[in-house]
Amino acid sequence: MKKIALISAIATTLLTLNAQAENYYVEASLGNSEIESESGSSFGILGGYKLYDQDQVKVSAELGYNKYLKIESDSVFGDISQDISSIALGTKVSYSPMAKVGVFGRFAYEAMIADTEIFGESTTTTSDEFSYALGAEYEVANNFSLGTQYKLTPLDGGANLTNVTVSANYHF
Repeated sequence: MKKIALISAIATTLLTLNAQAENYYVEASLGNSEIESESGSSFGILGGYKLYDQDQVKVSAELGYNKYLKIESDSVFGDISQDISSIALGTKVSYSPMAKVGVFGRFAYEAMIADTEIFGESTTTTSDEFSYALGAEYEVANNFSLGTQYKLTPLDGGANLTNVTVSANYHF
């Protein structure tokens, strides 16, 4: 009896997820980040869920990871390196002015993580930031689109982190 109940629960869950699968998407991005005079390669991955889809407007909730850049410098005492990344929770609002083309804005809370290594010792600092992005995407095939975006994250201390990316997006 327990096995039948477990199998029924799993089957119900899979059917429910399959029915809702069209609302999910994943996105991977590559780009370039810059903080003041330092710049470097970036990558990100996120998952999203479409909350609202009416006419030409879509609103989605997103959760993602961003690896912004690695800053390396030399000092009198040795090498210093700092990896900057984040975990982001946000929303995406998109508008389709014509078939297969979308423009969007993103707003996200980002838990910024700075892993610093100096004198052979590692430390991690975190800060809470908000980011803003504008972008566009084009559906190149059924359920698959390519896009680009510009993201701005004002950081504590007055510096700005900018990130320009190209992305691939798969809709389930």
